[in-house]
Amino acid sequence: MNCIKHIFLVILIFIELQYVSAQYPSIGGAVSNNVTSFPVTGFPQLFYSQFHPGLNAFMEWKINKSEKHQLCTAANLGFFYHRFIQSGVRIYPELDYKFFVNKQFNLNFGLGLGYLHSFEGYDVVIPLDNGGYKTRSAYTGRPQLLAVLNMGCAYKLSSTNEKSPSLLLQLHTNMQGPFVNSYVPVLPVNSLHIGISFPVIKNK
Repeated sequence: MNCIKHIFLVILIFIELQYVSAQYPSIGGAVSNNVTSFPVTGFPQLFYSQFHPGLNAFMEWKINKSEKHQLCTAANLGFFYHRFIQSGVRIYPELDYKFFVNKQFNLNFGLGLGYLHSFEGYDVVIPLDNGGYKTRSAYTGRPQLLAVLNMGCAYKLSSTNEKSPSLLLQLHTNMQGPFVNSYVPVLPVNSLHIGISFPVIKNK
């Protein structure tokens, strides 16, 4: 029941995001590499140490009308596979700030808070108070709280065409918990995202 409540709450937040701004949204997706390491300082490991793939889809809305300093909200849905540790589904809303260096290039920073459903990939044996044990299936998974810090940049392919897509490069730190209460209550997972976004603009 707790799992369902978490998912329902996040979906309600996503619905509310659609009414934050009258601007048309952007939609996009990205592929990612995901490595368990120290937050932020572990970013270099994403480029040489391991490969744990992931996919992410998002929809984004502008809050303000500034062309230089933009505030945006985004709804994110993603999946990642980390061999020997876990696979997970991430669902979270996000608040982003974008600084436009020029019409095509921007630097961005964001914070997100939401839900992660973790699958260990193997059956887990859980001790009971009466001295017995029960087995939790690998397919059941367990709910986790998720906090996300991201930073990156984007490059719009055309400065004159308002429908032009943008190429994205982002670094994320994902904090999930409770992971293992006895020794790793909060697990940091860093992610490298490479993707593309498309503005949704109706024909005039």
